[in-house]
Amino acid sequence: MKILIVSQYYYPENFIINDVVDSLKNRGNHLEVLTALPNYPDGKFFKGYNFFYGADETVKGIKINRSRIFPRLNAGKVSLSINYLSFVFFGIFKLLFLKGKFDKIFVFAPSPITVGILGIIAARKFNAKCYLWVQDLWPESVNAAGNIKNKFLLSCIAFITKKIYLHSDHILVQSEDFINYIINQGVDKKKISYLPNYAEDFYGRVEEDKNISKIFKDIFSITFAGNIGESQNLHILIESSKILKSKGENVKFVILGTGRKKRELLHMVKEFNLEDYFIFLGRKEAVTMPKYFKSSNVMLITLKKSKIFSYTIPSKLQAYMACEKPILGSIDGITQKIIVESKSGFASNAGDANKLVENIIKLKNLDKSDLEELGKNSLLYYRNNFSKEIVVNKLIKILSK
Repeated sequence: MKILIVSQYYYPENFIINDVVDSLKNRGNHLEVLTALPNYPDGKFFKGYNFFYGADETVKGIKINRSRIFPRLNAGKVSLSINYLSFVFFGIFKLLFLKGKFDKIFVFAPSPITVGILGIIAARKFNAKCYLWVQDLWPESVNAAGNIKNKFLLSCIAFITKKIYLHSDHILVQSEDFINYIINQGVDKKKISYLPNYAEDFYGRVEEDKNISKIFKDIFSITFAGNIGESQNLHILIESSKILKSKGENVKFVILGTGRKKRELLHMVKEFNLEDYFIFLGRKEAVTMPKYFKSSNVMLITLKKSKIFSYTIPSKLQAYMACEKPILGSIDGITQKIIVESKSGFASNAGDANKLVENIIKLKNLDKSDLEELGKNSLLYYRNNFSKEIVVNKLIKILSK
């Protein structure tokens, strides 16, 4: 198959679509990518790229066609809106001059869903089918994560989203709980398929790194890895730490990552004298993450309380499971269900600090062998439900229809 990948984010930005492209190429398919100049997550162009140059290139034998884009800057509402819309605007011009022939258009659609517009235009230009892989549900995720309340703006986003769904030939969803939501947007169930995320190959069992393990020595560590934003609701750790402190329970929340809520979180840690409960390590290269996971007792997954987030499976779940780790969840819906059903750890409702603390103490009091058993269950569930081989085989089957 000749496949055009349309994604606002691509190498050297770190997203699963990079590995999906490599996997499809390794199966004998011809691929090209239409993407933007890399600027995620810091909001400025990566070294070697510029608004006026550093565009098209070939990486691992794959041609990457880069559209201009206005960078995210501070990821505020205005700068993000400009960032999203500029990719569509400049992407259309890039697409019009794109040469070649493609059988399939595959659109990677985390936020923003507007990337689907380019996929639909590409499908019309090349007389090909458009496949949309939905990672976030708009406009509800915009409302919940971005605190956007303007009804007119939300209705405009809802209108655009419905049109993208209706004009895409096939929709793939990262969570089965997305299916009914999209059906309610007027989409035929027959053109919706479940395609979960998987963890890249570097997530898995690794040898202990002695320098990293020193950070975790003599503490009960609960590690969070990823973006520190509105959606992740890491403020619950402040309330939880207060309760743990009052009970005389000593644990460490190890935070790997950065984001627009990090500064606020740091301020609250200092304000409430909770420095003994937190270690902030900043953002690390994805390939080094398993070494940090290896030394941690438990991995943490959180999301803000929201109906729409209860439908979502954060991709860190697959990464944690692939690394054979026990999981602590402060999260509703399908992810809580997976943690419980897989017997990989304990989960409480989003926003419930008291129950989260109760589960932390339970995990802390387990024997080492019991924690290892939770980790084994975690890996087993991953292999049976989220493994790369399962997901890529399913994707190829869907694209081949």
